[in-house]
Amino acid sequence: MRANRYIFLFLAGILTIGLNSCSDYLDTQPYSFNTVDKLYTSAEGAELGLTGCYNTLNASIVQGTAWGGSFIVAIPLMFNGGTDEVVKRDGFSNPNWAPFGDHSYSSQNEKITANWITLFAGINRANYLLENIDGINMDENRKVEIKGEAHFLRGVFYQYLSFAYGSLPIYTTANHDPDAQREPIEEVYKLIIADFTFAYKNLGNRARQAGRADKWSAAGYLAKAYTYLASCKKNNVGAGLNFDLNSFDWVNADEMYKEAKTVTDDIIKNSGFKLTQNYDYLFRETTGSWQKEESLFSLLGSKNSSNGNYNLLLYWQIPTGANSAGGGYGWMRPTGEHFYKYESSDIRRSHNLVGTLRTSNPLENIEGVNYYIPKPVTTPSSSDFCVGKYRYRDPRDKDISAAWSDGDIILLRYADILLLNAEALYFLGDEPGARSRLKEVRERVAENTTQLDILTSYYHNDDFITELLASRSRELCFEGWRRIDLIRFGKMGETINGLSDNLGFWNTIVPILKENWQEYKIWFPIPRTEIDLSPIEQNPGYN
Repeated sequence: MRANRYIFLFLAGILTIGLNSCSDYLDTQPYSFNTVDKLYTSAEGAELGLTGCYNTLNASIVQGTAWGGSFIVAIPLMFNGGTDEVVKRDGFSNPNWAPFGDHSYSSQNEKITANWITLFAGINRANYLLENIDGINMDENRKVEIKGEAHFLRGVFYQYLSFAYGSLPIYTTANHDPDAQREPIEEVYKLIIADFTFAYKNLGNRARQAGRADKWSAAGYLAKAYTYLASCKKNNVGAGLNFDLNSFDWVNADEMYKEAKTVTDDIIKNSGFKLTQNYDYLFRETTGSWQKEESLFSLLGSKNSSNGNYNLLLYWQIPTGANSAGGGYGWMRPTGEHFYKYESSDIRRSHNLVGTLRTSNPLENIEGVNYYIPKPVTTPSSSDFCVGKYRYRDPRDKDISAAWSDGDIILLRYADILLLNAEALYFLGDEPGARSRLKEVRERVAENTTQLDILTSYYHNDDFITELLASRSRELCFEGWRRIDLIRFGKMGETINGLSDNLGFWNTIVPILKENWQEYKIWFPIPRTEIDLSPIEQNPGYN
């Protein structure tokens, strides 16, 4: 795969990071290196190399190219857009971003290429670190921790790549064959599970610094791997495509669910994480102390303007409206179907689904910080109807651009672990226990037992999987899991074809969504640049 020349070039991205620009990661002096030999000669160099690995997660650009390919823009759009949660806004026609909202993407999409390049750059950074750290004279306990964090990050990069593209070239060393071919999903997940398991066994209960992985971060993503594989096998995901590289035939679903239960039980019993009291505090810029109660792993927002790794939510994840009120662009808009998943008194609906933000709107004070309150919506038929999950504070109180966020973004949280545990319990024969977990998650948003009973009754479905998927969407909407959930349960096509074109204001795009969707689009295309530069095999349907 000759296009992986990009990966080698990205080493420079590590070697030129100044530690003073990463003050939230390291409390050290700035360094600059121009060769691997000079970087990996000290404990400080190892820490810098690790910072370079983390930097990839929400880097806006990697070595002068691949803008937006990370969690900063591409990954949330790729894994949320074009589902029953959000579709592209009618009239939004950006050729790079709009296709994720109506499934019109192709192998020439620049942001698919950016995503591929960025995540493989992260893998290569982790490989350089793992390959060199044993030769460094440093505290041995810290060395093991750094190795655990590097294994964790390589697992994350590979897991998201496989969610998107299926089978992949496997690289475990810094110097490798640039013409390496894709390996079956089975081999990819052997590495992912091994990486997460190493981190799970070798990291401590809490990371030394904010935004870093610990034992429970690895455990959570390990549970994601087990449940993903088990559900894909049970639902024959991709079987109709007859593409052996992306086959799940090898998976023992029952064993995977047993492993998932063991890991999620450990998190629930021993991690110390819990459901934080206020649901909306999970998604505000300035409520990080509350987020730490529930977040197993987060993207750290920069507090230093020289870092560049701010988080960027204004394209569709915050309420649409004036930047001066903390508003965004509304590229993606919610469906009417998502609005009606909620019982009307469920506070998650009034938080996640809102109207526009204007400077004439009232302010609310959250722990001494002002936030503009978006216009409420009582129907999805209004043109104001938009995503409201994440919130920027009053920009007048920020010393960075109103477009950017210095808040942390949770990638994996305890509520998700409870729902994964429910899934494992159900498939291992304990449906009452599974339903109890669903109730535990919704209990947070009920004011009292009466309302909890109302929600439990309203949301009940005799088919547990139907209720589980709806529960996951109500709780985790717009957090990057809906596409993955619908695909792994074999529900993506059924869900898209079940959407109405008039249930909500933005459902007018649904006919295009239905026309574009084909089963092969459960996988994104391998970037055309990779196909042109090597004989790597394309996913079916994109040739």
